[in-house]
Amino acid sequence: MNSHAGHGHGGRPTHEPGAPRDTQVVEREFFNGLVAAEGDFNPFADRGWRTINAVFRGFLDRPPPVSVLDIGAGTGRSRQIYIGVASRYVGVDIAEEAVACARRRHPESEWVVADACDLAFPDAAFDVVAFSSVLHHIPRFDLALREAVRVLKPGGGVFAFDPNLLHPAMALFRWPKSPLYSPVGVSPNESPMLPGVLRRGFEAAGLVRVRQRCRSGIPYRAVAPRVFSRGLAAFNACDALWQACGLGRWFGTFVFTYGEKPS
Repeated sequence: MNSHAGHGHGGRPTHEPGAPRDTQVVEREFFNGLVAAEGDFNPFADRGWRTINAVFRGFLDRPPPVSVLDIGAGTGRSRQIYIGVASRYVGVDIAEEAVACARRRHPESEWVVADACDLAFPDAAFDVVAFSSVLHHIPRFDLALREAVRVLKPGGGVFAFDPNLLHPAMALFRWPKSPLYSPVGVSPNESPMLPGVLRRGFEAAGLVRVRQRCRSGIPYRAVAPRVFSRGLAAFNACDALWQACGLGRWFGTFVFTYGEKPS
């Protein structure tokens, strides 16, 4: 999804000459094709989106309203997580088709086509930078975090949620190294992440007071490949029980991470 980058004038990253851009091109083409074929990308049921919103609000430690940059906004579905506390909302995605769909759905908000590692915003522009299930698509996610810190105001927060490699289903069916992994309908660059890897990435980017929690019971609306959808209702029910019995706290389907830029 993003290429290797260095930092140029004014703290903005510039792609190094000859640096591979394959991951960026692959991600853009995959999601442009998906949105063109399906007309939308809406993986979670309504209750799933509400659950993610509740976790985000639990992490947010400054009074609203706040300015929010939503990276990986896709077709605009993740907007509902943040819009209730936003004085300004800007959605960013690498896929032009997704951004066009989001703009049609919510013309009152700002939408930008951009690479997470090369944002066309000035320093210290936002109170919150959110990565909406996108860091696990970026092999060099450390570069995206550094860029998030650049555009974040002092005292602001970075929020991210990503599939958790410690969850059995994620490890078995979504981890490329698993013998049961299927690439059908899945972005070629995505891979579930370990909470510790995310925490260390946040800290290495200069974020402090880094907090994490894992969470299950976030029901899906649809999954790929389509054959998996036949058992989706059973999976959602089992995952809700996983959360209810306490295992979701450490082995939930998603890991949520939040860190602050020093004041």
